[in-house]
Amino acid sequence: MRKIKFCFAVSLILLSFFIWNLFSLKPLNLRDCPFCSEKVLEGQKFYEDDLVIGLLTHKPIYKGHVLIIPKRHAEQFGELTETEISRIGALIKKVDKAVKSNYHTASYVLLQKNGYEAGQSVPHVHFHYIPREKGASSSLEFIISMVGAVIKKPLPKEEMREVVIALKKELESS
Repeated sequence: MRKIKFCFAVSLILLSFFIWNLFSLKPLNLRDCPFCSEKVLEGQKFYEDDLVIGLLTHKPIYKGHVLIIPKRHAEQFGELTETEISRIGALIKKVDKAVKSNYHTASYVLLQKNGYEAGQSVPHVHFHYIPREKGASSSLEFIISMVGAVIKKPLPKEEMREVVIALKKELESS
């Protein structure tokens, strides 16, 4: 009976999330791409090389929740070059080490929504690196956090700046 209630609750939450997305997402549009806007990037960027960028998300689900993006505008994963994919993977490994060091996390979720129908809301490929603390195994709690992120207020600029500085420092020392 407990399993049925759990499955029902998860189904209800997922259904709510998809209904919310259905009515809140607009078709993707290149000129509205925040990841191609220097104004957006300047306050959130903690890493940059010639091909990839690491950004602090403005509405983190957990401490250390960041985005990894290609520098070049590409809407979907299939548009990336092998070199970009490799570089993104390398940055994910570096970020994992830095976040584990700063926030003492144990594991992470890597999420990439590929296309409007999958719920992609920004027209630029991006990977959510979402850290998880040791013992945090509740799928329901994670799903609720994901849904809640949609209505969550963005981090204050000062707090965002502090996290960006800490991540930069950790990446530079590794």
